[in-house]
Amino acid sequence: METVTLSSKGQLVLPKSIRDRLSLSPGGRLMVSLVDGKVVLEPIYEKTRPGWRKWGGALRGEPLLTEHMAEHNAEVTHDEKGT
Repeated sequence: METVTLSSKGQLVLPKSIRDRLSLSPGGRLMVSLVDGKVVLEPIYEKTRPGWRKWGGALRGEPLLTEHMAEHNAEVTHDEKGT
């Protein structure tokens, strides 16, 4: 068992050994609950997140959205022609 200290801002740092065992990285999310007077932290593993990462730069002028739209339009045109 390890001890952590609560900062003046209410923050704490999870020990590296625990972060590693739970595969937590910066930005990782945890569910916080109070059970029988104890604070319980549970990792939230989001399965959909990696798929959205490729769109991260779409609003910064990167061409991913444009490419996706062109692919979609080509598929629709292909389906409409029945070929």
